[in-house]
Amino acid sequence: MTNELLTLTKSAVAERAEALLPEYREIIAAIAPEAGFGGIWESEMFLFYAAVKPFGPKQILESGRARGKSTLILARCFPDARVISVEYDRQSENAAAAETKLKVCSNVELLYGDSRQILPQRLQTGDAVLIDGPKDFRALKLALDLLRTGKPCAVFVHDFPPNSPQRKFVERNWPNAFFGDDPLFQRLQSLDNERDPRPNPQRRYGVFVCLPPPLPIPYWKLRFRLLTQGS
Repeated sequence: MTNELLTLTKSAVAERAEALLPEYREIIAAIAPEAGFGGIWESEMFLFYAAVKPFGPKQILESGRARGKSTLILARCFPDARVISVEYDRQSENAAAAETKLKVCSNVELLYGDSRQILPQRLQTGDAVLIDGPKDFRALKLALDLLRTGKPCAVFVHDFPPNSPQRKFVERNWPNAFFGDDPLFQRLQSLDNERDPRPNPQRRYGVFVCLPPPLPIPYWKLRFRLLTQGS
């Protein structure tokens, strides 16, 4: 792979998304739609796929799986990778639904507990990371601690809508980050039109932020700003 192919910028990801879209459509065709349950939409997962696939991660860490749709998409999109998925609440109705859905996936390992403790222990060089819990500044702190190691190829964090405090923090302090609602990616929402059977649906997008390595400023400075501005 060329260095250009491995560039993790919004323009590079948008460009290679064109070539990957037919392949992704074929992969998710066998996955039942779950419109109405919230979570991460197919177009958002495609952004993760287009960004991460060229890196060929051997392991993907997922924090927060809800009903397991995103986990299933990861398992199908990255069949040669180990998907380690952490969910906090073992007793929730979503946990049971996810376990049923994912029991056929031999490359998925389901864990329960605090991902802030588990993910740093399981992180390996070249891993891709998807965080959909914890939320807000706690999610940013987890992402920062993982990126500090220099091991992840990319860290994606969900629920960064416009004007949210956590998004404003990233916009001020993380100039190499980019967001899933960038105009370059909005055309990808056609995937959700195909997958959402509801008439006139009102879809809410949590919005991914992609945090490419390396850190934009020294770890201690960014951590201090999180403590003082993100508390």
